Amino acid sequence: MIEFCYLSKNEFNKYASKLFSVLYDNMTEIAPTDNSREDDYKSWYKAMCGEMQSDKRHIIVISNGNTKEIIGFFKYSINECVFVMEDIQIKTSYRGKYNIFRTLYGFVLEDINEDIRIVEAYADKKNTKSLGILEKLGLSIIGENKNGISYHLKGTYEALVKWYKRESV
Repeated sequence: MIEFCYLSKNEFNKYASKLFSVLYDNMTEIAPTDNSREDDYKSWYKAMCGEMQSDKRHIIVISNGNTKEIIGFFKYSINECVFVMEDIQIKTSYRGKYNIFRTLYGFVLEDINEDIRIVEAYADKKNTKSLGILEKLGLSIIGENKNGISYHLKGTYEALVKWYKRESV
């Protein structure tokens, strides 16, 4: 059984290394850096500590309810009427199983404000699977990030809800 829970701001330090472990394992497959794991962790941790200061940013921890193993996380923010999907990481051994992705969006859609109109995301250009999923959710490429490594995608909240309802029937 897969479980989802919001990570409280004051619990980030407790879970940081486990969350990073999932991210690091995924990124070594998709977009490895030339840095050591320790250096990547330090950079990620520093950035995350800054990001966690915002009341608009949220992290949902995804775990195996039977073993309590952390198997992934979803980081997003809400800025006025924009839902920004910042990062979703799921352990390789759990991908495509247990309807994690669809169930996660059901969990999130219950909690976000009905005033949301726009959905945005970024996906590494090398990560064709993520790009395909985001396009399935109704997002389209509208540009690139500043360093040209990732695509910037945008869609409507209505299209995301429509995808969820269609998939959950």
